Amino acid sequence: MPSLEQLWNVSDDILYPEAEIFMQRLVNEKGIATLPSSQVAGLQNIANTASYRELAHFIRHQRERKWPESKKDIEVFYTELEKWFTAVKNTRLRNEFHLAQEGLSNQEIDELMALLAQDFIQHLVAENGLLAVKRASARMKRR
Repeated sequence: MPSLEQLWNVSDDILYPEAEIFMQRLVNEKGIATLPSSQVAGLQNIANTASYRELAHFIRHQRERKWPESKKDIEVFYTELEKWFTAVKNTRLRNEFHLAQEGLSNQEIDELMALLAQDFIQHLVAENGLLAVKRASARMKRR
């Protein structure tokens, strides 16, 4: 298993900037709304208390829900989040982050993913809040 220092470096050097880019791309390029506070709270709670398997199940459930048209942005968010986590688990964890050596069990991989997910989601939540404030400020200036 990697050291805490290795995990912190990945979080600071890779996850933080990618979380910013992830949210900015969704909001600025895809035009979706920032996540409502209920979604932020639920996502953060599950990331902080659950196993990676439970988090992946939550994300999949949110993606597959029949959202009303007014909340389709939430479905887009969870679809993109699921893609990001799949790429990390399937290739990036080992090949890019160099955190998973050969011979790690699925349980150890899931433990690593849970730690990375907590940090990535924490960064997403922060960026979501900043973007929400910027949008609200821009609306106020237009008035």
